[in-house]
Amino acid sequence: MSPVPPRIPQVVRRFLDSIEHDAIVGDLEEEYLDFVLPDRGVTRAKLWFWSHLMKSVAAGALHGAKYRSKRVSRAVLSTPTGPFGRSKSLGEKMNTLFKDLKFGLRMVRKTPGVSAIAILAIALGVGITTHTFSIVYGSVIRGLPYEGADRLMHLERNNLPEGIQSMGVPIHDYLDWHAQQTVFDDLAAFYQGTVNVVDDDGQPERFSGGFISWNTFRQVGVEPLIGRNFREGEDQPGVPLTVMLGHNVWQTRYGGDANILGKTLRANGRTATIVGVMPEKFRFPFDEDLWMPLGIDAAQLERGDGFFLEVIGRLREGVTMEEAQTQMAGIAERLASAFPEVNEGVSTIVQSYVDEYMPPQITQILYLMLVAVFGVLLIACANVANLFLARAAGRTKEIAVRTALGAKRSRLISQLLVESTVLAVIGGLLGIVLAYGGITVFNAWIIDIQKPYWIDLRLDTTVMTFALIVTVVSGLVSGTFPAVKASGADVNEILKDENRGSSGFRMGRFSAGLVIAEIAVSCGLLVGAGLMIKSVAALKTFDLGFETEQVFTARVGLFDVDYPTFEDRVQFHDALVPRLEALPGVQAAALTTSLPGSGAGRWRFSLEGETYAEDRDQPQTFRNTVTPNYFAVFDVDFIEGNDFTVAHRADGLPVVIANQSFARRFFPGESALGKRIKFGASNSPNAEWRTIVGIVPDMWIGGGVGGIGVSDVPPEQTFVPLAQVAARFVSMAVRTQGPPSSITSGVRQVVTGLDATLPIYNVLPMNAVIEQGTWSFGIFGSLFTMFGVIALFLAAVGLYGVMAFSVSSRTTEMGIRIALGAVGADVMRLVLKKGMRQLAIGLTLGLALGFALSRPLGQFLFGINPSDLTVYAAVVVTLAATGFLAIVIPARRATRVNVVEALRPD
Repeated sequence: MSPVPPRIPQVVRRFLDSIEHDAIVGDLEEEYLDFVLPDRGVTRAKLWFWSHLMKSVAAGALHGAKYRSKRVSRAVLSTPTGPFGRSKSLGEKMNTLFKDLKFGLRMVRKTPGVSAIAILAIALGVGITTHTFSIVYGSVIRGLPYEGADRLMHLERNNLPEGIQSMGVPIHDYLDWHAQQTVFDDLAAFYQGTVNVVDDDGQPERFSGGFISWNTFRQVGVEPLIGRNFREGEDQPGVPLTVMLGHNVWQTRYGGDANILGKTLRANGRTATIVGVMPEKFRFPFDEDLWMPLGIDAAQLERGDGFFLEVIGRLREGVTMEEAQTQMAGIAERLASAFPEVNEGVSTIVQSYVDEYMPPQITQILYLMLVAVFGVLLIACANVANLFLARAAGRTKEIAVRTALGAKRSRLISQLLVESTVLAVIGGLLGIVLAYGGITVFNAWIIDIQKPYWIDLRLDTTVMTFALIVTVVSGLVSGTFPAVKASGADVNEILKDENRGSSGFRMGRFSAGLVIAEIAVSCGLLVGAGLMIKSVAALKTFDLGFETEQVFTARVGLFDVDYPTFEDRVQFHDALVPRLEALPGVQAAALTTSLPGSGAGRWRFSLEGETYAEDRDQPQTFRNTVTPNYFAVFDVDFIEGNDFTVAHRADGLPVVIANQSFARRFFPGESALGKRIKFGASNSPNAEWRTIVGIVPDMWIGGGVGGIGVSDVPPEQTFVPLAQVAARFVSMAVRTQGPPSSITSGVRQVVTGLDATLPIYNVLPMNAVIEQGTWSFGIFGSLFTMFGVIALFLAAVGLYGVMAFSVSSRTTEMGIRIALGAVGADVMRLVLKKGMRQLAIGLTLGLALGFALSRPLGQFLFGINPSDLTVYAAVVVTLAATGFLAIVIPARRATRVNVVEALRPD
């Protein structure tokens, strides 16, 4: 290429000292040769060079402060006092920063391979971290979207002497709490339930409803969108019934009718007047559609009887949760002294409202996920740091020249950090795009999962701020050590070293430590991912103990207004089952209070012939209520005895069917048939001794939040005849010959044919019931798998990058070894030894990390042990194989070094 004009040194030295001269000329010459000359030709390039040189010199001479030229020397500007000895102004500093940013972008273009890998690593790290933080923030941290919501508390009771950790509040306790407390602005009460709505505008429809005291929404701090709140006294029995609609019900059922106020509907068999519509997305207390007054008459109930209520209260200004807890515990002690028969051992629990409705298991795994993705981010940062170390090693001569021309070390470090931050910002922006896509997918995953209404997963201001902080920190963490290392090299040594491939410094132990850390963290994450994957696989192959194919399910509820007596409910059930069985394509039908795999109520019971000092000494078992043919619907054969019959009614012999685990535990070595048990307290006057008439195989009970913790559920279960209990809410289970959905219309017609005001709801095939009951394994298993795969990819890329740089920087050494007689196997062994040592150390540390991570994961696993050796072995093999490939490829390259080329000097 054509050199720059020859008379430049003499002209420039008249205006500038030697350092300034060398800096300006060097900078302009670099751009002249690299960019301008190839694009403009010799003549135009020289004109460009002269014009920019004169502008720089004139700017310095006239202003004595800075060079206005866009190509001003970065070496001169690296001094903190400016080129002419004066402290730099804010404008000058911003100008310097702007130029550094431009230079950083230019370096991105000049090293596209390194830049692309760094950007991808940062994007994956920032993206997955932002995605997970948005889930944690939207689910746990943000809370209720109302002013002062952090003061809204939930109150409940416990009875630790009886082993009861949590229970609701009967109406009498609530009234006493309300009268005696002084730490809350007020107390309100509610319970959740089903509301069947019938009116002139459409078919009967079932909604989730909240039955609330008149002041509930005032405690929450939300006013109706239109209309009014409940008034004092409207929650008392005997007054005209009112109802408030949720925004969704108002829009979907009533078309957003602006004249909806004052209209009437029938809710659970009673006529109610619509008095208000609540704002959009408000579905207090959990996911409710409409609200009715509480309507409980305490005067008609014995103390401790009636519905168990949820209680909320807003703390007074200046009152802490601990102070509220202390006062409520004192009230509980007074009630225990006054009413020992029902309140002895009972205390209170005061906690944040959000904490009550976010299960601690879900909160724990969400924070565990956040810790895991920070591990992925750490791997990404280590990866980028190693890339920057490698790139800095190749730029040591450039940096040495800058230092020799007067650039201070702090200036060099800041410029290198700007370069790393530029890459981090580009990666961070891409990461935010990935996070947005991940949140969209995650919201689609959980759309059918029942969750608190305030959970809102999105990229809001807080999440975006978090992403920005993570991006900047990633850039600084990734670039700081390489910048410090590169700027601290020995200038004399570097400038004297003319050998090709010599960097003047080695990546050394720090780089090796980063690789080991990457491998260790990825190993730990892969152990967690492996356990979750095997858990999901175990669930899919697990023998539930019953058939789920071609089983239709739906639910129906009866209310006291239309079905006030036991006999009324029995009559409805007796009429329903035969009509279901008569539908075309139906093989068998039954009713149950709880479908298999969806949990069941747990009851204390007594064994005949046994005595118990206290009720808490009684054994417990799950109890379900079913009609005859329930076991036939799910293709379950009897081990001993027989099914219930039509003779097992309220006036017949009290009977019970037990599962195999129950029989083995409580009647070991003998038949359980004919044995008797009694449900309820041992001294209960109304409890009946029930005779065991049949033994069935274990049917998976399920339950929990998305199936979490079901591995620890005791397997003992019993079944009692529905005709002897007559529950108000039951599920229909119907075995079909064709697809379950084909009979939906027929089942709805059967129910409305018996009662035109009754809707059916929760219409699902049995397969979907099981999936809904075990959603946590699939979702969290998929997330941990994604974390592990990304960690594996980043660790493999990082190990490959370090080994490739190590080989390339030792080209001369390899050439000498081969020239002295070393064969390819010797060189291969030399490279493999170093890489495999790092891999072995990383795997050892990673297995320990994985073991520690598996402990809290235990309750989220299904059917496997957290210490499952096959998972650990699979992770070791996967990482070892991946790591070996990342090492062997550069090692093979080392064996093919051309001796003549390797020994040729620059």
